[in-house]
Amino acid sequence: MNSERFPLPALAKELESCQESQFGWILKKLASPDYIDEQLLKSDIALVVAKISKLLRSNEDYNVWKGCHAAVVFCSHNPLVLCCHSGQLLTIIYSKLEQKLEYHSSSTQNICNKIILDSLVFATSKIIELMRNKPTLSREHLVPKLKAIIPCLIRITPSKPELCLPVLKSLLLHHSTTFRPFATKYRQVLADLICKEYTNFSEKVQILVCDNYAYLHLIKLQAKGSQDDSQSHHKSFQDETWRIGILSILTQFKPVLELCDEIVELDHDQDLRNIIKTLTFDNLYETDLPTIDKDLPGLKVDLNEPTTLREIPRRLHLLIDLLLPFLSLSTPYPVRIPLNACLSLFEALLSLTKNFLPLKREIRRDAELVSVVTDILPCIQFAGIRLITVMVETFGKCCVSMLPSILGSLEYFIPIHQKTKTVDIKKCKLMDSEFLHFFHLLNVLFPHIGHQMLEFGLFSKVIEVALSLLEVVNPVDYLTNQKPNCMPSSKNGLKKQKRENSLGALSDMYTHSEPFVIDIPFTLYGEVNMLFRGLLSNWKLPSTEQCKIIRYSISNSLKFRQDYGYIPSSFVQLLRTEVIYPGNERVSILPIAISLLKGSCDEIFDLLCHPRLPMGMIYHTNKPVDLAQEELNEEEHGSAVDLENHADMAEAGNDSTHATKDEFNIKEDLKRSKVEPTVQSPKRQKLKKDIPLFQNQKIEILEKHEEGSFIAKQNETETTETTEAKNQVKNIEKFSSHSLMGEEYKQGSSPESDTEFVIPQIALSDDDEDS
Repeated sequence: MNSERFPLPALAKELESCQESQFGWILKKLASPDYIDEQLLKSDIALVVAKISKLLRSNEDYNVWKGCHAAVVFCSHNPLVLCCHSGQLLTIIYSKLEQKLEYHSSSTQNICNKIILDSLVFATSKIIELMRNKPTLSREHLVPKLKAIIPCLIRITPSKPELCLPVLKSLLLHHSTTFRPFATKYRQVLADLICKEYTNFSEKVQILVCDNYAYLHLIKLQAKGSQDDSQSHHKSFQDETWRIGILSILTQFKPVLELCDEIVELDHDQDLRNIIKTLTFDNLYETDLPTIDKDLPGLKVDLNEPTTLREIPRRLHLLIDLLLPFLSLSTPYPVRIPLNACLSLFEALLSLTKNFLPLKREIRRDAELVSVVTDILPCIQFAGIRLITVMVETFGKCCVSMLPSILGSLEYFIPIHQKTKTVDIKKCKLMDSEFLHFFHLLNVLFPHIGHQMLEFGLFSKVIEVALSLLEVVNPVDYLTNQKPNCMPSSKNGLKKQKRENSLGALSDMYTHSEPFVIDIPFTLYGEVNMLFRGLLSNWKLPSTEQCKIIRYSISNSLKFRQDYGYIPSSFVQLLRTEVIYPGNERVSILPIAISLLKGSCDEIFDLLCHPRLPMGMIYHTNKPVDLAQEELNEEEHGSAVDLENHADMAEAGNDSTHATKDEFNIKEDLKRSKVEPTVQSPKRQKLKKDIPLFQNQKIEILEKHEEGSFIAKQNETETTETTEAKNQVKNIEKFSSHSLMGEEYKQGSSPESDTEFVIPQIALSDDDEDS
């Protein structure tokens, strides 16, 4: 292997002078395990590290970019370089980063400088992660350098939040003690981002800002106020700062919710008023620890300007964004979460609905105000949906006791008509993105609900809403369904010509309306299909809802197979659930499902169509009757029985009515015959008198048929018969030997089955025996 590896001195020389096409090959060589050799540490490896350091100190941006990536690759794949040279490389990288910060404000428009800045921050964060959790390396090289790296990253954060926030989040989690001197400064930076530029960020950056704000509370800050000497002996909790952060955010919901009293009649719901009053924590302000109310500005809402009312849901969603990381992020120590207060907040947010709370009388005449209030109330409720979703996802079964309150409040989210109390489908279609999260919440709740029938009123509405949202919508239909407008004719020919030209493109809506169809996202199909599967497997739906779901699944499966050539997995799983859980329907859709999935080799449907016995089945084999033992018993008792049977043959032919009575006796005899074959009861002897016996023929089984008739099974081979015997045999109902052979072998040679039949012997002449 040593003879095949590329020499490191030559590789270092190539690294200094290579171009873009060769740089990838050099990085691949640096990642090779051939250079993990302690003999190369002082000579060849040191030479490569020296070349990388020279590249990082260069004034050319291209060389700095090469040095950043070469340092990261060499430290990631060679532990010798990481342990001996990572501290040196990290010092050079963050020194170059500080140098770039001096010119950052004037060079932000330069794409090349942006790339270099990104590379330096990336290399810094990657080497920090590699050095972490190595005790000696972290203590001697990493921690001392973090005191210079952290303020450098904080300076870049206002201009490059998406670049620095992930690094600072990791430093707050793993090096909170080292971060403490810079906590106040970083808090001010985050407060500016939240108050001034939060709405301009992407969703990813907003999540990072809120995560950093939550992790800032991992730094344990001492209260500046006077301490009670009587309580000094009590040990403080580790999560005291974390809990204060949660309570300070929960407290900010109260003044915002109280503003809603200006637009809706909260007096109609006293429970809602009581819940809002409970969102106050007096002991929060006994300390001087920083709280969120000191950072957020006040709301400015004016009913004379209806658009300002949109600040209410915007502030509520901001508070929810700040609260969710406190509930979901991992922490190095256990934290106390006020679940009851969060549940009360969820109920308060969901209760703000026009379904049960009327609008204020003074704003009902203003159409603009009514329109804005109608729009913001679902947005306020959606903030509660987001909160309870994270709670259930994070705490799971801890929320089981809250399920009745959760399910009862979720029904308020579905808009209904004021007079008919039916679902307002038109408003539901305007809230398709909100209902996507609503369906996801129900799917998260289903594993914890179990089989309950108490809240089926909610799910019947949910099925109606889900099916309406999945209907294909063509906006052209709204145009064609309108009444024709009477357009006044224009006397000016020029104006008429301009109008005709402007309306000329409208012909596409009438002739080619298909391209105007609004596509339904596949995520909505997935959530709804999972919702239907949970409903079918946990409840027995009424026939109406069951048929609607079946019709939806079959029609859409057929549509997807025709349009795309395959059926999505969510529809396949829904078809399986409909077959396995048919509910109250007596007709299975198994044949339809099989025809839809023809050629897909579905294991579930293959097993339903061709059921297999389990591999652990025990098979019982019945042994035939031992003929040798029968012949021995027949020789001992045959002589006495033969005399009685020959005498009874003639008597049985003269008295036919007596045979009919004896059939009843046969029934009783079969029920009571539990004695050994050698003992002949009077009933048994009488039976033998009435049933004719023939040569080479034996009666083996007498059993009761389902209709009550008696069956005498006889052998198919009869050597000799008399005409008189054939007439007598007609009184006995014949049965084919094929149908009773299984019964004979089923009874086998068990002691109980031997007593149920008697094999009489007939004395044969020598001529018959020879034949």
